[in-house]
Amino acid sequence: MFVSILTYNREISRQEPLFEAHRAFVETQIERGAFLCSGPRLDALGGLIVVYGDDQEVTRELLDGDPFVAQGIADYELYPFRIGLADPASSLATGDRAR
Repeated sequence: MFVSILTYNREISRQEPLFEAHRAFVETQIERGAFLCSGPRLDALGGLIVVYGDDQEVTRELLDGDPFVAQGIADYELYPFRIGLADPASSLATGDRAR
């Protein structure tokens, strides 16, 4: 798995079309099982996406398709990790993932 930490290069309005394009991109990736979750950083300087996968190159190609990244509105850092502990009620506790 990976954690992607996005940092905005300019102020983002939730009303602008690019925000809607970003949101649609993330929703599509969640629906297809590529992303576990996403959300805004509380400091309002970016966001975070938890990505399923083990291939960093493939993950970067996927994230490069995010409209925020493709348009130069945000940059991201990518951190690989392995789940060690998880909420027993979640599918992550057994290594399975719900689709």
